[in-house]
Amino acid sequence: MSVIYKPIKKGQPGIVGGGLPKYYAAIVRGRKLDLRSFVEEIAEMNTLNTADVFAVLESFLQMSTRHLSEGRVIDMGQLGSFSPSIRSTGEDTPEAVNKYSIKGFKVNFRPSSLLKDRLSTVKFEKVANSKLQEEKLLEQA
Repeated sequence: MSVIYKPIKKGQPGIVGGGLPKYYAAIVRGRKLDLRSFVEEIAEMNTLNTADVFAVLESFLQMSTRHLSEGRVIDMGQLGSFSPSIRSTGEDTPEAVNKYSIKGFKVNFRPSSLLKDRLSTVKFEKVANSKLQEEKLLEQA
């Protein structure tokens, strides 16, 4: 399988009016994979049934929420790690930093070297011009 990409036009960042536009590669995303389909694929690869896989994922959701909300990094070994991160405003003094300085909480995922290595072999394929024209027509409709 290959990652399908298309050229998209963007203005130059930081230049009022966009400057000279340039073209960049952007992924043409396929149909979104829903949780049930993903779980069924995992179940087919193992001796587990779909209910078992759903139970494991639900447990992962509950436990990861607990540990990430406590500020802990979750090291998933050959998969990678999940780590909590916050975004805050800058304050003039250390004393001025408080819970109201915090503007957001998010989770970062850092893939393991094994996952990075496996994804380093991804192939890329440029979408055909006829597909781009069809896409433009759909956007205009």
